[in-house]
Amino acid sequence: MIEFLYAVLLFLVLRFSVTLFNFLSNPKLGHYGKHFNDRVSVLVLLPNSAPNTDRLAAAIAAQDYKDLELLIQKPGMSVKELVGRSTGKYLLFLTENSTIQYSFINNLIYRTRTFNLALLSIIPNYKNTNVLSRCLAPLNDFVLLNILPLRLVRLSNNQAFVSANSDCLFFDAFLYKQHGWHQYHQPKSGALEIMKAIKREKLPVEVLLGNRMIDVVEQDLNSKATATKLLLLLGNQPLIAGIYLLLVIVGPLAIGIYFDPMLWMLPVGLIFLSRMMISFLTAQSPLWNVLLHPLQMICLFVLMLKAMALQILTAIKH
Repeated sequence: MIEFLYAVLLFLVLRFSVTLFNFLSNPKLGHYGKHFNDRVSVLVLLPNSAPNTDRLAAAIAAQDYKDLELLIQKPGMSVKELVGRSTGKYLLFLTENSTIQYSFINNLIYRTRTFNLALLSIIPNYKNTNVLSRCLAPLNDFVLLNILPLRLVRLSNNQAFVSANSDCLFFDAFLYKQHGWHQYHQPKSGALEIMKAIKREKLPVEVLLGNRMIDVVEQDLNSKATATKLLLLLGNQPLIAGIYLLLVIVGPLAIGIYFDPMLWMLPVGLIFLSRMMISFLTAQSPLWNVLLHPLQMICLFVLMLKAMALQILTAIKH
């Protein structure tokens, strides 16, 4: 047992170090003040046949960037067909429940040009509308920023440093069409598979936080979708997810049982500081995340178990 507790503490320190690195390196999309004229094709992939795109269309119409074309996926239309209709130099994939701010597209182009990126993925700020969303929506950011130094996605060609968010993907259109990346564009894991494919070809990619320039309201927030996203962050591997749960959730509970209360200060302090840093990075409420941390961890444990069970059952069926 003592070896397990030491492993829990070591993993906690490592996760805190990653969070601190992310906090200090500040991996956010910046406000650059540059203006461009290249055409950008905004493509909206729809998960259902009766979407509401009025909010997104209004945000696009209000942009300071004028050379835009908006293409919305129709029922039965493939991603390849949708991309084939685009005429822009850049492709911006958004989800229907997104809202982008005034200078967002100019900032995307500046960042892409500066580092010659094939793909720039932006993690949006999630708007929490009720207690359920405050418990579920922050979980993805908590897991991601605890285990992955985002700056290393661009700085390293190692496929271990990979993450992407399907809510916002910005491509060089020529490279996208040349390499046929539409073949990886799946609803659940497409963004991650595209980024892996691009890294295999040694092309530069980057993942940044939205910095309040893109918001997503999880109108259809549900436990199954959240569970799937969480498992993807851990490589879609049930074994890795199980080890993660042992070290992140079961471990701290064991420390609380077996350690002297005076020794709780280290894990509690590291967890508190991690939640504060992640909250500031993602424009979430630090107070709510600290207060709801126990409830969020219960949700994380249940959702991970659910995702692991689904993954195992799917593998057995096939």
